[in-house]
Amino acid sequence: MKQQGIKLFIVLLISTLFIYSFSHFGAMAYSAMSKEGDLFLEGTTIGGVNVAGKSKAESQPLVAERVQQWQADTVFELQYKEKTITVNTEFLSFNVVESVEAAQNGQANGTAVSIETKGLKGAISQLSPDLILEEAELNMLHQEVLNYSRNLTVGSHRISVEKLLGGDNKGDDVINETTLQLDDVSVAMMDWVEGLSPIAIPANSQVSFLKTIEDEKLTSMPSGTMSMIAAGIYQTILPTNFDIIERHIGQALPDYIPLGFEAKVNADHNLDFVFANPNESDFYLELSWVHPILTIQLKGSSLLYTYEIEESGKQSFKPKTVIQYSPQLLPGQKTVKEQGKKGTMVKMVRKVYGENGEFLSEETISEDYYPPVERIEVHGLKGSESGDGAGAKSEEETADPETETTETEADGSSASREAEVDEIWGKVNETEK
Repeated sequence: MKQQGIKLFIVLLISTLFIYSFSHFGAMAYSAMSKEGDLFLEGTTIGGVNVAGKSKAESQPLVAERVQQWQADTVFELQYKEKTITVNTEFLSFNVVESVEAAQNGQANGTAVSIETKGLKGAISQLSPDLILEEAELNMLHQEVLNYSRNLTVGSHRISVEKLLGGDNKGDDVINETTLQLDDVSVAMMDWVEGLSPIAIPANSQVSFLKTIEDEKLTSMPSGTMSMIAAGIYQTILPTNFDIIERHIGQALPDYIPLGFEAKVNADHNLDFVFANPNESDFYLELSWVHPILTIQLKGSSLLYTYEIEESGKQSFKPKTVIQYSPQLLPGQKTVKEQGKKGTMVKMVRKVYGENGEFLSEETISEDYYPPVERIEVHGLKGSESGDGAGAKSEEETADPETETTETEADGSSASREAEVDEIWGKVNETEK
């Protein structure tokens, strides 16, 4: 009986120890297993932050730090037509806890972020008071902002609001128009103009006049006619925000174009006219010909700003006078072989004005210089002493006191006589013959 009691006690003790050990160590094992199961697997990221091997509690401060860094180093640029404004990230609200809790194991996860619509609309109104986005357009803008925000992509992000607007953004507004009177042109002018028109100017692209001529198979067009059309195009696009990439001028200003608007084109000498459209919308040039008037219109979506072209620093330079001697004229006689022409220099300045007419900026577009053309006078040969005196008197009377005079004798040699130094030509040493 006593032995049975001892055996029963031992059994109960062992059972008690077993139950205690199972509950204690089992709980520890379960806790360890549960902890291992809460860790994110390899390849898990939240907003670009690698959280593999981290628990949710450990991941939250890492994601919060990344969000704070992103907000400090990131800006959005909203662009509408020619205007761009910078917007910070204050209108965005991040939920770090929700970002971590919703993260899926083994994959890239975005952050939970929301947009304060009022703040974004306020930024849009800064672009233009007349710019109003429809609900669908505003949602597209929200989505584009959220795409950068969810992934916490650091940097400056430009968003074209114009691209989000309904329609194809290919307006038909007449931006500017130029008319040129071209009297001396070929009868084929009508065919050339019809072959060129319209000239497409895609968004964010460059247009080469020579390449356009080649593409339209109009290479038979003379260089003079090409230059006329190119000059008209140049004058048409100048009061816009288009960039002038390549442009050339000749030695003398053509009669058909005002000073400052020449654009010389010559395929044989590789003289091209190239310009660029920096806008997000397409434009095109429409040309028409009704003899003798060439009309060029730039069409597309209206620009936000107003552009004005002004002359600046215009100067003129007097020509030299060249005196030639001829035995066919009596002493004291003279004729004018070439009237000569003053040289000119001018700067063309583009001024930019805002929607309310306020001055914004200006830039020098070009600086054109045309050298003066010499005046040529033919005088009779100097005869005897009395003839010499007459010849000298005639010279003094006809020479421009503010121009340089060059004498050319019958045998072709010359002697220079200077009354006053011309600021362009410099000082010329006198040589008596």
